[in-house]
Amino acid sequence: MFCVNNATLGSYWYNPEMKRNISFLFAFLLFFRNFAPNMEKTKVLIVGAGPAGSTCGLLLRKRNIDCIVVDRAVFPRDKICGGGLTPRSYRLLGQLLPEFKYDYNSVHRLKLCIEGEQVLDFRMGQKLRIVKRRQFDAQLLEEYRKAGGIFINEALTAIEERDGHVIATLKSGRQIICDYLVGADGANSRVRKYLNPKSSHGILCMEQYGPKSADNAVVGNLSRKYQQGYYYSFPNEAYDVQGFGDGVTTPESYRRVLDEMGCPDLKPLGAYIPQTIDYPIRDRIILIGDAGGFPNRLTFEGIYYAFLTAGHAAEAISTGRPFALVNSKVFRDKKKEERTARFFYSNTGLTLLRLFCKYCPGLVTWTFNKASDR
Repeated sequence: MFCVNNATLGSYWYNPEMKRNISFLFAFLLFFRNFAPNMEKTKVLIVGAGPAGSTCGLLLRKRNIDCIVVDRAVFPRDKICGGGLTPRSYRLLGQLLPEFKYDYNSVHRLKLCIEGEQVLDFRMGQKLRIVKRRQFDAQLLEEYRKAGGIFINEALTAIEERDGHVIATLKSGRQIICDYLVGADGANSRVRKYLNPKSSHGILCMEQYGPKSADNAVVGNLSRKYQQGYYYSFPNEAYDVQGFGDGVTTPESYRRVLDEMGCPDLKPLGAYIPQTIDYPIRDRIILIGDAGGFPNRLTFEGIYYAFLTAGHAAEAISTGRPFALVNSKVFRDKKKEERTARFFYSNTGLTLLRLFCKYCPGLVTWTFNKASDR
């Protein structure tokens, strides 16, 4: 018969390796006591399948990192956005996803108006690429799925943090446990609301699909009547995207602005553009794109920052570095943009812009080209 005396048990208990094994066993049992066995598990869960979410997912799959993307929308779907890719946007996209091909309308001309009066009409140094967001976003999501990424067409309803992990509950009751939760779910981000229930939506932007213009030019209009915003028109291959947004946009002010710009009254769509980063920065819960409040404070450009922060999130997750560190320059840039926007949209800023357009148009065009290219 096999017997174990107290001395033998004591030697096992004081063996450092045995103590580590027992501690590991207790931790393993505790983990499965806290988490249901049927709970799905993944390294990264991305909420939102727009450009930020799909790009982040695709970059993670390229690094062989398991991830799941969830979105309540059925793709392809319409999305409020002029669809303009600046030179820095499409160059960055080419660097991140060199194999990704997409359709776009090339635009070389820009018309700038102040108080409805045209003050500048020039050929841009590098073209803008105007995409149809309905098609563009669906193509990006499809590329992610081709790379082996999992997509779940369902809404996120709840978030919980437990024992160093994040648990997401979907509308059906389905639960997913992950090491990282990435919020890429736009201006009304449920993930951002989890971090800060009082988080601001941002400014309301409204737009419509109007008739195609003959001159294939981007048009912008600034006015003292607008509160830190502007009217815009982006020409697509088949139609123009006409929109307006400022600090106090309403359906009535939107229709009034479009009437002043000679646009027909069509069926508008609306969405918010976040303009603040008003949530705590965390290591395990990362916000990117519009969900993170990263659109440009001056121009409202969002797609570039969707690509940029998606790349930074993928880098942070794959290397184990904090997102706050990888994305530190972007956080600093937002503060600079806020100061610039306040001056640019002020009475003094608009007066100086009008004078420069009249007497130094070359300087204005050079500054615009430099800004859109850097």
